[in-house]
Amino acid sequence: MSAINVSTDGRVKTDRRRVIVVPLALVALLGLAFGYLFLTAEVKTSTPLGASAEVEGGVASITGVIPLESDGWLPPSPVATLQKDPQEGAHRVRIQVQFTALDKTGLPLDPEGFFVDGLGSGMPGPLWTSSSSTTLAQGESVNTTMVFELPDKAIALVLEDAAGSRLSLGVEHHTAG
Repeated sequence: MSAINVSTDGRVKTDRRRVIVVPLALVALLGLAFGYLFLTAEVKTSTPLGASAEVEGGVASITGVIPLESDGWLPPSPVATLQKDPQEGAHRVRIQVQFTALDKTGLPLDPEGFFVDGLGSGMPGPLWTSSSSTTLAQGESVNTTMVFELPDKAIALVLEDAAGSRLSLGVEHHTAG
């Protein structure tokens, strides 16, 4: 059926209701879909850079986010993955985290289990860590260094572990705009 009708007296009249209602219905459906997605999206909060976050068995705090190209830092022994140049459009960042065990059972620490969230392309783990998996005793602290390769864009990134602890990395470590 067309939107143009011919009346019995020969005049052409437009079925305006149909011409307006169909696009409005499509817009309304899109609005409902986006509204549903917006209202049901899970908002994950993260601890601001430098503040302490609760982790299983204690607390963690990022004490430094330093691009490797700014200070020439290298791990104590050569690491094959760090010998190669970073991918184009990326840079390597040394993230220093202090972990402190508060629970009587201690703090299970697995630096390899951390990843960077907010990239939209998976969850990249560290290229290198200074600490191996261990359990810290109550009252014990350890400073751990993790090296990640991140895109060189000023986007909000978060260091996260499998338990869901989230520490903000800020955007100051980016070297490009």
